[in-house]
Amino acid sequence: MPRLRNKLITEKTNLLLTRPEVDSEKLSKLLDKKKFNTFIAPLIEIKKKSYQFKREIKYDFLIFTSKNGILNFKDLKKKDRVVVIGDGTYQLAKEMGIKRVINVKGNSSDLKSKLRPLLKHGLSILHPTSTQLNLDLKEFFLDHGCNYYPIGCYNSSMKNSHAEVFKNFFRADKSGLVTIFSKKTSDSFKNEIKRLNLMENCKAKRILVLSNIIKSELAKFGLKNIFITKEPNEKSMIDLIIKISQKRY
Repeated sequence: MPRLRNKLITEKTNLLLTRPEVDSEKLSKLLDKKKFNTFIAPLIEIKKKSYQFKREIKYDFLIFTSKNGILNFKDLKKKDRVVVIGDGTYQLAKEMGIKRVINVKGNSSDLKSKLRPLLKHGLSILHPTSTQLNLDLKEFFLDHGCNYYPIGCYNSSMKNSHAEVFKNFFRADKSGLVTIFSKKTSDSFKNEIKRLNLMENCKAKRILVLSNIIKSELAKFGLKNIFITKEPNEKSMIDLIIKISQKRY
C-alpha cells in the first residue's frame, strides 16, 4: 500500500481572524489575496473609558501590557520611560514618538522576570490598562515595595460582534484556519462555539495561537489541531499561517 503524502493546497485557504476589527483588517491586508479568503469576526470588544489621572503623581516609568493601553491613555509624554509587552505594542510606542522604550517579548510572567532585578523600594509605576484590575501585577509590585498605579482607560469585554460571519465560517467548510491572539479571545471563542453548537464543525479546523497557555486551554476544551507560533507576535503568526496553509496536516 503506497504511503500517503502531504499535498500542496492549490485552492484558497479560508482564514478566520478573531482580533478586534482594526487589527484584523491590518493583518488581512498583509496576506496574499490569491491564497487566502479572510473572514473577520472579532471576539473581543474594546471601548475607551474616561479615567481620573492626577498629574501631580510622580512616576518612574509606565508599563503597557497591550496596544489598547497606549491608544486609550491620552496623558503619555514622549519623554516618559516605558516598558511594553510585545512587538506590536513596542512598534506603536515608537510610532508615537516615545524614545525610551523597553520591549519584553512574552506575557506578564516574562514582564515580571525582566523587571524583578530592576525594582527598588519606593519606585512608582504607572499602568494604563483595562478597567479589570490585574491583581497579579498589583501584588508583584507591592511585594517589591513599589507604588503601583493602575489606570483603567478602556474596557475589554468578550463579544462576538460578527456572529453570522463566525457561524457561517464553521458551517460552510470543514477545514480552514482560525487565529487566536490572547487567552481572553480564547475564552470568548470557547463560549461562542458552545453557544452556537459548533463543536463538531470546529474539530477539523486548525487553530493557530501565540502561547502554550492558550493551547492548553483549547486542548482542555476538546480541540486537537492546535499550532503555536515561534514568537508571541503578529509577524510570527503570519509566518505560521503561510506555513500551515501550504500543507495538509
